[in-house]
Amino acid sequence: MTEIPPNLPIDPSELSLVDQYRQSRNTSVLTIMFTDIQGFTRLTEERGDAFSNEMRRAHDSILAPIIERDGAGRVIKHIGDAVMAVFAEPSAAAARALEIQDALGKYNAQHPGQPPLLVRIGLHMGQVTVEDKMSLDVFGRHVNRASRVEGLAAGGHVYLTYSVFDSARGWMAGRQGEVAWVSHGRYKVKGIDEPLEIFEAYRPGAAKPQAPQDARKETRLPRLLPAAGLVLAGALAALAFLAFGRTTVTFEDLGVRTDTTDVMLDHKARLQFEGEPGDHLRECLTPIKPGRHLIYYDVSYVTRYYAPITVKRGGNILRPQFEYEGLPGVEVNAAYEPRHKNDQTNANTTDYATYDNNGGRHDHKADLSLTLSPSPGNPVPAGKGVKKHKTLFWTLTWSVALDGKAISADKLIVEYDPESTEEANVKKDLWGDERHRYVLNYILTGVSCQGEIQAQYAEYKD
Repeated sequence: MTEIPPNLPIDPSELSLVDQYRQSRNTSVLTIMFTDIQGFTRLTEERGDAFSNEMRRAHDSILAPIIERDGAGRVIKHIGDAVMAVFAEPSAAAARALEIQDALGKYNAQHPGQPPLLVRIGLHMGQVTVEDKMSLDVFGRHVNRASRVEGLAAGGHVYLTYSVFDSARGWMAGRQGEVAWVSHGRYKVKGIDEPLEIFEAYRPGAAKPQAPQDARKETRLPRLLPAAGLVLAGALAALAFLAFGRTTVTFEDLGVRTDTTDVMLDHKARLQFEGEPGDHLRECLTPIKPGRHLIYYDVSYVTRYYAPITVKRGGNILRPQFEYEGLPGVEVNAAYEPRHKNDQTNANTTDYATYDNNGGRHDHKADLSLTLSPSPGNPVPAGKGVKKHKTLFWTLTWSVALDGKAISADKLIVEYDPESTEEANVKKDLWGDERHRYVLNYILTGVSCQGEIQAQYAEYKD
């Protein structure tokens, strides 16, 4: 295991790489993955540097492609046998973490004569920008939490903080029988003041969950007493406010880390709270009028969790039940190869819902299709009778239908020099209303093109 320092150095180039990925995914919240190989130091001492380096190369060849496939994640740095990566979607991070463990299990089965390659994985999620600018200090704190969570796990296990679990549990719930999870409780870790609530994601039948070993678990009894006092105080306060006709709202087990995630009211106001993140009861400092309301928080520009609440006059103690809503998209990857048919097409049909500023629900059905077709430009001499194609022409053909009505259908031809050292990254608005919009995004690198049509919430418009 690589010992990660409490304040892991992150150089400007690495921070810039993170920010480029963040901007390409149009999000201010990232999920950070930390991994390392269990027993790597001992393995090096027992089998030598040559063998351990071979194991590390095998490790890298498994992890990096899984993390970065389809642009889901980005490897930021290697620290010895440890890897730090970032994801825009917590569900993607959890899915790829489990896929890594699956792939390592197959690798170990195929190499019975060598020590098993066991990797521990930790995931933590948080907001990494301040006023849409990357903050090294803020990002560093989240990196530290992710590394500490990873350090609690044993090889072959995937640990998540509450923020990742809460955002990815909809994805996990939709894969019952394939993915399961368990809460191990709250643990004190080095360099972090408040205990971290640790969850584990695993494959039923393939792995048995294991609580952190040699870690200090927070006892529940001391927390129950203050919580009981808070409940009593909250009840007395509610009665007092009723007597004076005031309306207050106290949230019980809000389930959202408000230090890293904004909770919005009716698409208009950001809620502010008394107390600390993780407190059992938190009074809302933002005035909320009696009546029905909708609160929500974003995981990214395409993922949102909504909860309806009803506020009555006087004192209210509410426990909102958040439900997942995600916007549809379709992605295509293609590469030009001479004398091959290179056209690539992908389509997607998705039912989803959006909500207006009055809390009204709007159900939609989207039908998306995107085709990437490369063709070479006119050949030019390259010496000794050899000819090469100076440019490639990429034709992007798409159609977007919403609720049975075509809202965008067209094609775009883009010329690109495959020898260019600059990546072409272009976004094009296709359609929008007051709640969401559809965007075409394509990236050209060398002889490859990655295209995507993605619905995004209107609040994230550039």
